Amino acid sequence: MPRSYDARWVSIKGGAERKWWIRAKAKVDTGAKRCSIDAGLANALELPVVGEVSVRNAMGSQTRNVVLASVRVGRITYEVEMTVADRSAMKCPMLLGKAFLDELAQTPLKPNSKTGVPQFV
Repeated sequence: MPRSYDARWVSIKGGAERKWWIRAKAKVDTGAKRCSIDAGLANALELPVVGEVSVRNAMGSQTRNVVLASVRVGRITYEVEMTVADRSAMKCPMLLGKAFLDELAQTPLKPNSKTGVPQFV
């Protein structure tokens, strides 16, 4: 059975001057304005809080912390602001929103060496 969403593997770097990266599955969501990360993962990575925003969703309006993370897609690293939410019940601990996808679209993609088709990841 095909899944009803598109997800990609991305690498995310821990905060506090850590030098290691972890891989996490991120849902690609063109309907979301911002990126989001699971609160447990953000805490484990010690991502720095840089502010807070008010978001509207199906549950109503909420105020969420915003963290800054280094996210690597392929060989390119981006500094991404993400809202922190409880995503523990979700299949993907991260969500890539339209703001990040717009930034990603400005970077030229290199063709995959096997297929010759540009690849997101």
